[in-house]
Amino acid sequence: MRKVIAYFIKHSVAVNVVVVGFVIFGIFGMLSLKSSFFPLTDSKIININATYPGASPQFLEEM
Repeated sequence: MRKVIAYFIKHSVAVNVVVVGFVIFGIFGMLSLKSSFFPLTDSKIININATYPGASPQFLEEM
């Protein structure tokens, strides 16, 4: 580990090249990420909840 640190102390240009490389690959990786608020897959299960105090399930089904 000391040899690596000593190398980078002697060759500061190498440190700058490594840092610029990390920044460039980080920006490229950030721009290539795909994200969305809702998932892109179709849902096969639909769940519906209805609250109607005093009503029977049959009455809610017919509404």
